[in-house]
Amino acid sequence: MEKYTKQRYGFSLLELIIVVLLISIATGLVINNIGTKKKTTNELTPLNLRENIVKLLGNGGEFFCISKCQECYYSNSAYKGQLRLGEIEAYILDESDNLQKIDFGRIDDEKVCLRYRVYPNHSSSKMVLKNNEGVYLLPSYFGKTQRVKDLQKAEELWLKDTDIASSQGDFY
Repeated sequence: MEKYTKQRYGFSLLELIIVVLLISIATGLVINNIGTKKKTTNELTPLNLRENIVKLLGNGGEFFCISKCQECYYSNSAYKGQLRLGEIEAYILDESDNLQKIDFGRIDDEKVCLRYRVYPNHSSSKMVLKNNEGVYLLPSYFGKTQRVKDLQKAEELWLKDTDIASSQGDFY
């Protein structure tokens, strides 16, 4: 008698499941890598200063720069990212509602060009920064850093924000 052998013409269900699983894993990895290919940089500029420092000092602390803002430090550590702050002048609103230039003093005989405080509730120092690229209003809590035309416009926005915050209960 002749032995009858069955010829196989397709894949088994287990083989198909394994192939579909491998293809879906590979597709998932490719899609994730495409999504993360965005240019990420740790370059610190006046526009991204507030967000980056709040992330860096999540539970609060102080960030400061010396040597014409070429060296920056936080929590007893040197900032390792690239700095593109330029020579910064910092301003706050005085009691007469005018912008006044801040003198941050000196540390180890180096002039401090920037001192930025972040509090545990993620609020921070509100100030206006000016460098050779522009003028920037850094909010203390909500909102993003705004690039403005000049110091006068920054002062107007600061006062407008202050008026909005102080008149929250006026409609009662």
